[in-house]
Amino acid sequence: LERYRHRMELVFLPPCSPDLNPIERVWWLMRKRVTHNRWVKTMGERVDEFERWCETISPLQIKTACNLIENIY
Repeated sequence: LERYRHRMELVFLPPCSPDLNPIERVWWLMRKRVTHNRWVKTMGERVDEFERWCETISPLQIKTACNLIENIY
């Protein structure tokens, strides 16, 4: 890090701050689609739902979910 300090800026985030962490927004989307208001008999069914979600979410949806974070940096 010392060697490249002139080329980067470290941004320290406070602990437990999901509103500042882009991946947390993606996980929120996943939970909303895969787990909310859905009953499954087995964990395997839940995993299948998650895999279907992974196959259908677009890069644009991920970028949109993280867009607010980009403006902070």
